[in-house]
Amino acid sequence: MNKPKILVVDDERAVAFLLTRALESAGCAVTALGDGLEAYERALAERFDVILIDHLLPGLLGQEVVQRWRQAGLATPVIIVSGVSNEEDIVRSLESGASDYVRKPFSVREIIARVKVQIRDRPQSG
Repeated sequence: MNKPKILVVDDERAVAFLLTRALESAGCAVTALGDGLEAYERALAERFDVILIDHLLPGLLGQEVVQRWRQAGLATPVIIVSGVSNEEDIVRSLESGASDYVRKPFSVREIIARVKVQIRDRPQSG
């Protein structure tokens, strides 16, 4: 079986590095980006199994990126990982198409478990 392909989008290099290392250790192939607009374009051009995206990003906010992906027909599961943790932003993010929302600071084990759930629960094509 191929390694799950994960897109990590976070402009904080330390967070992107931590997520990348943790997911690679869990057997995933990871692409890391730091810009919302770049992430939007990349996910439409390349297939990923799960996307982890921060809410506050340069280019486009994470929530806007998710909304545009959904409008473009992208069904890839998206987990927002953000320090923005008020109920209004969480609900708005989920309503705009995010599959899940994790608050920073986060547990690496929890992130890996949530990624695995999204991969497990995604309908398989072919």
